[in-house]
Amino acid sequence: MTGRIAVITGGGSGIGRATALALGGQGDHVIAADMNAAGAAETVRLVTAAGGAASALTVDVADEASVTAMAAAAEAIGPVAVLVNCAGILQNASRVEDMDLAEHDRVWAVNYRGTYLCCRALGPVMAGRGAGAIVNIGSIAGFEMFPLPAYGPSKAAIHQLTKVLAGDLGARGVRVNAVAPGFVLTEALRARVAAGERDTSVMESQNAIPQIVTPEDIANAIQFLCSDGARAVTGVTLPVDNGWLAGLAYNTYAGNKKN
Repeated sequence: MTGRIAVITGGGSGIGRATALALGGQGDHVIAADMNAAGAAETVRLVTAAGGAASALTVDVADEASVTAMAAAAEAIGPVAVLVNCAGILQNASRVEDMDLAEHDRVWAVNYRGTYLCCRALGPVMAGRGAGAIVNIGSIAGFEMFPLPAYGPSKAAIHQLTKVLAGDLGARGVRVNAVAPGFVLTEALRARVAAGERDTSVMESQNAIPQIVTPEDIANAIQFLCSDGARAVTGVTLPVDNGWLAGLAYNTYAGNKKN
């Protein structure tokens, strides 16, 4: 399943860019769709420099008209066979009563509504052709509690949406899965570390494998879920977290003598 048209929202940086390079490297024509036109253009430059084919489109995933226009422009390039919804925004830790409501609504508009709009715009088109693969980006914050009253619930909703879409589109040949990254060393996270808002040693401390996940780690999982090797896999949210979910329980067990 190479030589496909693959739309990657949030393709101008981070996980989206790493995914574009991974899929472009195997022969897919990748479309980096992003609000940041310069970032999307740089992704295209990197993919083409590596010998791949790529295009850039501008999109605000929270805006229905923008998503509709992006989907039409992508289909004009060729029949879209892969959609990877990487566009998303983070939030800093906050108590419920301190969370700015405008920020709360923006997180949901981009993370959940944006994912839903893109799936709605391109999922049925793929289904009409009888084949396709969609991968959404969830989070370990969608499985366990963090002091992130907008971000965590938005990602839990994406996990559930992934199951709904898998049930809806599966009989028509479209598989829908998600990955749930742990703490990923993207540009956005690097900026928060530099600002003193994150501590990488704390991030690593609960992992079964004491390392920080890279964008390339997530891209590798996405590449698999979009491949023929995953043809029997749908409705799944795959944690890619260096064992954070496993380590969280193991390392806090009162009788643990690991150390």
